[in-house]
Amino acid sequence: MPRRLANLALLTAIATLLVSGIVAWLLAEGPAGPLYVAHRIAGVTLVLGLVWKYAIARRSLHRRGLRGSGVWIGLATAGLTITAAGLGLAWTAGLVSFDRPFAYSSLNLHVIAGLALGAFVVTHVLARGESRPALVTLAGRRAALRGLALLAASFVVTVALDRVALARRGSGSRHAGSFRGNAFPVTIWSLDSVPSIDIESCRLRVNGPANERPIALSYADLATLPRREASVVLDCTGGWWSEQVWSGVSLMDVLARSGMSEAVTRVEVISVTGHRWTFDRSEAEQALLATHVGGEPLSAGHGYPLRLVAPSLRGFLWIKWVGEVVAA
Repeated sequence: MPRRLANLALLTAIATLLVSGIVAWLLAEGPAGPLYVAHRIAGVTLVLGLVWKYAIARRSLHRRGLRGSGVWIGLATAGLTITAAGLGLAWTAGLVSFDRPFAYSSLNLHVIAGLALGAFVVTHVLARGESRPALVTLAGRRAALRGLALLAASFVVTVALDRVALARRGSGSRHAGSFRGNAFPVTIWSLDSVPSIDIESCRLRVNGPANERPIALSYADLATLPRREASVVLDCTGGWWSEQVWSGVSLMDVLARSGMSEAVTRVEVISVTGHRWTFDRSEAEQALLATHVGGEPLSAGHGYPLRLVAPSLRGFLWIKWVGEVVAA
């Protein structure tokens, strides 16, 4: 395969991996499904394309040696590519998981390596980008056949890997035990520390455009609202999923209690640690502010005393230690 064609194939695969990986995090489970498939196929394409890239890089190193910053940027990019792709394949094949061989999830390490790879690829392209041969010369029948063959091989390998990837959701997450109350993994977004919250003095602040000052609801105030219960899957970006029975109060009931549910189009939920996310009305209507899981009060690590449950959305959007709700 010509050098520039191989480089373009790798660049396309990496761009697809970054876009599909990041965007899928932000979407509900249904719309994200095709992106999960695209991510796996692009990952296999990257690994297969590295076969051609290895021969090209070996010739380049033999000719140039280790002189020049561009060479070292290229080597760093290669190292990150191997790390990210290797962890991805190992995860798919079940060789690593969220709790082995490291205490820190191997899928998180895969994501970190992938994001770093994106930055290094941009730097590498700027330092070693090429304009020859012209792209139009690569658009021939032979190049098209090579590209289709690479894509077909990627699809076949992906299907084969999916057959051995047991107990895995489309997102790649593995089962971590369901219907066991608080006995499921504790993952904390943004490396927040678990806050110490006094249930007697804590207040949920509810604010909106029509309010001059936030309304403060105590835990006892929330207990007067209709109790709601739902069995919902928590799919964590750390690489695990668990279905639990959550109970608490509806987010829309809280807004109605504060007199601001009718015209709401967006709702921002904010943790006492500062982690926040904005949800549209359709997402807010399904959301629960949970106080219990599996009949047990939430543990501190799982968001005591109040945690957002957002059905079909990924776990990093399930805000823990909810301290404020802002309607718009």
